Amino acid sequence: LPLLILRKTMPKATFYTHVSHAEAFICRLAQRAVQSGRVLVWAEGAAAAERLDAELWRFEQAGFLAHEMWQSGEWPQDVPLLLGAGADLPAVPTDWVVLNVSPEFWCDAARPPARVLEIVGSSLEELAEARERFKAYKQQGFEIEHHNMQGKA
Repeated sequence: LPLLILRKTMPKATFYTHVSHAEAFICRLAQRAVQSGRVLVWAEGAAAAERLDAELWRFEQAGFLAHEMWQSGEWPQDVPLLLGAGADLPAVPTDWVVLNVSPEFWCDAARPPARVLEIVGSSLEELAEARERFKAYKQQGFEIEHHNMQGKA
């Protein structure tokens, strides 16, 4: 019998730094990520999630980015994009990507996701927080990727 080697893929965190116009960037990134699978956008709290909800509905003139608010419980199979919020990080299905726009460290979740997208602004405070987050993900064994969005749309 052939020996099967199961290779566990390393989780990945992608940092987008120096992001201006965060809401518009989040909508564009969510739209791109949904083309490859299902996405959970995780906000700091209910008010932030509601703002993102409104942005996603009016994101494109000719349409919208279909999504739902997620509270807890079942993960819908027919919705490509969910919005959630809070300090209690859920166990995300392995085929979902987390687009994190909260201060939470997804690498510390009970079951960290395989893929996390981190959005970082340009302020010194945001960049300092991102460095801490970067270190935490690296210590938890995440592969790190970085895109400097300064001067880009």
